[in-house]
Amino acid sequence: MDTTFITNIISDIFQMHNADPLALLGRVIAFILTIFFIIVAFNVIQIIVGKVIKGRISDQQTFMMRKGIKYTGMVMAVLFVFKTLGIDTSAILGAAGVAGIAFGFAAQTSMSSFISGIFLLSEKPCQVGDAIKVGDVSGVVLSIDLLSVKLRTYDNLFIRIPNETILKSNLTTITRFPIRRLDLLLSVAYKEDLEQVREVLMDLVSKNLYCLKNPAPFFGFDKFDNSGISLVFNVWFEKSNFWNLKTSLLMAIKKEFEAQHIEIPYPKIDINISNGVTGMDTTGMHEEQV
Repeated sequence: MDTTFITNIISDIFQMHNADPLALLGRVIAFILTIFFIIVAFNVIQIIVGKVIKGRISDQQTFMMRKGIKYTGMVMAVLFVFKTLGIDTSAILGAAGVAGIAFGFAAQTSMSSFISGIFLLSEKPCQVGDAIKVGDVSGVVLSIDLLSVKLRTYDNLFIRIPNETILKSNLTTITRFPIRRLDLLLSVAYKEDLEQVREVLMDLVSKNLYCLKNPAPFFGFDKFDNSGISLVFNVWFEKSNFWNLKTSLLMAIKKEFEAQHIEIPYPKIDINISNGVTGMDTTGMHEEQV
């Protein structure tokens, strides 16, 4: 490639025709260093601002503020360089506006997600660090950007959900409030004394370290099922203790029901043989749900 052609282009940019090559090289280096120092300065400002506002606002607001400072620095660097070179920025901005319109028509989905991202940031249905559920996807929020929300699932996968999808779906913020309720649907045989069952469950809750005493647990009758009596048992807990509570309480219920001879219905088949005729009676079970 002809180096003279490249040199002429650089000379035209820096308006130094027939200049000494060393002087031209000096202008090029100064040009690069100017951009570098502006970007570094704004990165330092990001760090300082991040430390100053840490703990005063949410992680998501801190994240967006640092990004705003970064992009502002980049724009200022470009405008400063244009001004230094004597380039008319009004023509460039006008061309950018026309290009932006054309790009908008070509990327309607992205624009829809962008607008949805503005609504999400203003509405604040979730924040960085929250556990959320969107459709059948659950995970912890890593970032909320103008185009998408990024999650880390509980099995350590990375998922990107477009903001447009979130705005059109039911979003559940699992960790929004400090306490949650665990709903247990239990089933016991018809022969059991429900008052005894209630006392056993309440005693287990009083001994469980993860159950809150206030709000108080709730024991209720649900319905008469095919194979037994369906019961509702609700307990409250701090949001970080979900799995500890669920595992320990269910294990304790099974163990205590066995010790108290409280029957939990299960699928069984009764076969009656009379005069060579076989009869089958099938009894189902109301499955426990949590």
